[in-house]
Amino acid sequence: MCDEGGGRRRGGSRPLPHVAREGGVAGMNRVIWVDAEGMSFDNTVAHKLARLLDAAESGADLTDGMRVALKVNTSEEGYEYGLRPVFLRIPAEEARRVSNTRPTLCDGLRLVDYWRRVRGNTFMDVARAKGYSTDTLGGNFVINGGFSGDEGNLYSCGFAESVLGGVEVGTAVCRSDALWVLSHVTLHPLFGVSGALWNGGFECLSARARTRVLDGINPYPFNGARPPAEALRDFQRRALECALAVKVSVEGKALYVNYLWDVTPQPEYFPFSDKPAAPNLGFLASRDPVALDAATRDLLEDCGVDVEGGTGADFKAILQWAGEIGSGSSEYVLEKLS
Repeated sequence: MCDEGGGRRRGGSRPLPHVAREGGVAGMNRVIWVDAEGMSFDNTVAHKLARLLDAAESGADLTDGMRVALKVNTSEEGYEYGLRPVFLRIPAEEARRVSNTRPTLCDGLRLVDYWRRVRGNTFMDVARAKGYSTDTLGGNFVINGGFSGDEGNLYSCGFAESVLGGVEVGTAVCRSDALWVLSHVTLHPLFGVSGALWNGGFECLSARARTRVLDGINPYPFNGARPPAEALRDFQRRALECALAVKVSVEGKALYVNYLWDVTPQPEYFPFSDKPAAPNLGFLASRDPVALDAATRDLLEDCGVDVEGGTGADFKAILQWAGEIGSGSSEYVLEKLS
C-alpha cells in the first residue's frame, strides 16, 4: 500500500473504494489486483502475473488454434523506464499454453522518426536494444500495421453519433482472433492516463489512422504548450471511439492488463522520462477497459498522484464519456489477491 511503500496516501487514510477481498464477483466490471508486496523467491513478479491471469480467467474465450495478439508498449530511445521483457513473456506463455499457438506481440511505429532512418528499421533496432525480441518475449514480435505502419483494415466505431465513423486497425491486431492489451501505465499529457483505453484504442491503429485521429493535435507537447480546450476534448472523444472499433475488430474477445510499475509522468513514446510519480503498485486485469482505468486512476490518486492537475487532462470526464459511448463502466469492484 502507498502509506507503507514510500508513497503518500492522498487525503490521509482514505480507504480504497469498491474492494472485495474474498471470492469472485460476476460481471464485466470486475477488476483483479495483485499488488507488489511480499516479494520473495517463490512470489516473484512472474508468480504474481501468473496468479493475476488465472484469477482473471484469461483463457476463457480462447480455444485451440486461435491467434492471439498482445498489444504491448515498447519505449523510445532515451526513455529509461520501459517494462522488462519478462513482464510481457508471462502473458505470452499463458496465451500460447491455452491456444496451442505462438502469440503475436506488437507495438506501433512512433509518429516521429527522431533518428532519421527508415522508420521500420528504427523501431526494430530500438526495440531490440531495449531487450524486446521474439526470443525474449515468447511470441512473434512485429510492428502493428506492418513494416510501413500503415497496413490495416477499416472497422466501424459502432454507434450512429460517431465522429470518425470508422478507423483502420493495424494488421497484427485486426487479423488475430483475440486481443490482450498489456499496458505500461504512465501519465499522459493529452489523455490523463495511458492505460487500457489508450493502448487498446488509439495505439492499436495504423499510423495513418492515428494521424487522422490527432487532426492537428501535437502528441509531443515537450514545451508544455497545450491545444485549446475544445480541440483537446474533441481529440479525446475521437481517441475513445477508437477503442470501440478495435474491440469490434476482434469480435469482443479482449482482455486488458494494466502494469502499475514505474508510472512515469511521460508516456513511453517520449524520448526522455522523469522519475516515476508513484511507487510500484502491482498489476490489474479486467475485461472492462473503463473499469480497469477507473481503478487505476483511483489507486494512483490514493498514492498522491494528481492525475487531472498533473496532466491537465480531465480523466474523470474521459471515463464518463467512455461509459456513455458503450466502452464499459467506471463503476467497478476491485478484487485484491494476496
